[in-house]
Amino acid sequence: MTQPDKPIQTPDDLLADFTDRVMDGKIAAIASSSDQELRGLEETVMRFKRAFPTEPLDEKKLERMQADFKTRIRKESLISSRPAWQSRQFRQRFVLAFAAIAILVAIFMITPFLTSGIGDVQGTAGLQSQSIVLLAILGGVIVLVFWLGRRK
Repeated sequence: MTQPDKPIQTPDDLLADFTDRVMDGKIAAIASSSDQELRGLEETVMRFKRAFPTEPLDEKKLERMQADFKTRIRKESLISSRPAWQSRQFRQRFVLAFAAIAILVAIFMITPFLTSGIGDVQGTAGLQSQSIVLLAILGGVIVLVFWLGRRK
């Protein structure tokens, strides 16, 4: 009769067995392994074991951690429950858009009054004063947009 073959353990199985033995306290040192990757993972398991305490937390620490967690959840729920239109960025964009619309309306209302008043002058000779005023208004609009768009 042939003997049943022992199942070949994969590196995952070997690592799981090693981790179980470390967590149970049966192993205090790294087992010698020919596989470098497995040895590196075993070292990581040992570092985790040393980093995290095995004794349970006392009641005061546990209560404090729970209170901190509840406070953080409450703060996050207040922040996330705010509608988008109440955000600071939305208000800044709204003010900027409103200012731009107001400036455009003002320019359209002022434009008919910016004629040179000379009469039937053909060409560009009589329009120079109007272009200077429009250039000044455009400069003011640009300065206003930059002023409203700056970060506070």
